[in-house]
Amino acid sequence: MRSIMRVLLVSMLSVLSLTAWGKTVEVSQKATGFGDSPDAAVTNALIEASRQSLGVSVLLDPNFRSETFEWVVTENLATGATSSKPEAQAKTLANVSGYTVLSTKEVKEKLWQAEVEVRLLKPASIGPDKSNLPSIVVAPVRAYDGSYDIAETVSGRDIANNLHKQLVISLTQGGRFRVLDRQYPKEVNAELANAAAGLSPFEHAKLGQKLGADLVLTTDVEKFQLGREGNTFYGAKLQSTEPFIRIHYQLINVASSEIVSAGTWKDQQSQNEFRVRLRAEGIELAREPDRVGEVLYPYVARQLSGEVVDVLYPMRVLSAAAPDAIYVTQGAGRVEIGDLLSVHVPQQEVIDPDSGIALRLESDSLATLRVTSLGAGYALTELLTGELSSVTAAALLRHEASPMALDEKTGKPMTSGSSEAPIKW
Repeated sequence: MRSIMRVLLVSMLSVLSLTAWGKTVEVSQKATGFGDSPDAAVTNALIEASRQSLGVSVLLDPNFRSETFEWVVTENLATGATSSKPEAQAKTLANVSGYTVLSTKEVKEKLWQAEVEVRLLKPASIGPDKSNLPSIVVAPVRAYDGSYDIAETVSGRDIANNLHKQLVISLTQGGRFRVLDRQYPKEVNAELANAAAGLSPFEHAKLGQKLGADLVLTTDVEKFQLGREGNTFYGAKLQSTEPFIRIHYQLINVASSEIVSAGTWKDQQSQNEFRVRLRAEGIELAREPDRVGEVLYPYVARQLSGEVVDVLYPMRVLSAAAPDAIYVTQGAGRVEIGDLLSVHVPQQEVIDPDSGIALRLESDSLATLRVTSLGAGYALTELLTGELSSVTAAALLRHEASPMALDEKTGKPMTSGSSEAPIKW
């Protein structure tokens, strides 16, 4: 008897698991739709409401429009109908729990307008609520050249793909955006791959709106190589391994098509600093040129995303209980252990006479912090220079290059003339 009950219980749990729903919240959205009949107008209004609230990717299933049309007519979700032109394929449908038709009217001959209020089941976030954070989509990275030399020849496509992945990781770890994993249409990717035909900010903004994002980050790789040709030695050209990287970026506000921030990021690390990073990961450049990207891509993405994020969310102080216990915002993905941060205090606010925009002035560096450990969304730092009293919640933190002594970077023994008091013969 117990065995029979056990089998029945397992069977019931199996059935329940097949019909289980993911965690959702109900949201309300008003929208307007047009069609050649009242029912078609209502259908398109439902689709528009889903598009605005959930993003276009959740409703691109070719059955969605026809199923919704049948639902409007029969009040029962049907399949197999071909009432309208299908859209591109995607994995899921929008979940409509109910709707109210606010109005329908014929605006022109055979053109109806419908206004609806829809109740949609939106997937709820698992973990901390991040709904208050702006959402961002990282556009496919565009490479100017077909290949780049980073200790070995790597195709421009691989450079772009690897950098794109690391930018998504850095922005996600920074904890200041909801990073959306959206795929650009194939024809857009093809256009981005052509260095002479990049999309305009307006076109990126339109795509961002369709993808359900508040912001779009675009990046163009101009230079991505190790070393520049230097002097000649006995007829042979000498080339260093100093990173030579230049990337153009734009941060676009989808709602207004406005470029929030734009610039050119240039790598500032020296050849010796780069070699230190390689040694820290146990990489020998001469023997393992294929592993250079393990260090280079995350470093570039962290620095580049940090410059972009600073425009909207500069690093700030969370708490400063002691010189060796200063917590700051934005940890992993924004900084790494050993990085230096300069402390600045906002000064008075002035109005630009030409633009009328309020400008907040800030002080020179009052103190320097060094990152000692990283956490999810924060970092622990210690005070190197300055007074602890200047490290307040109002302070702004700016990233600085980590100064390293030459002998620390190269690991080479000191010569007789390299000490503070060199030997005099």
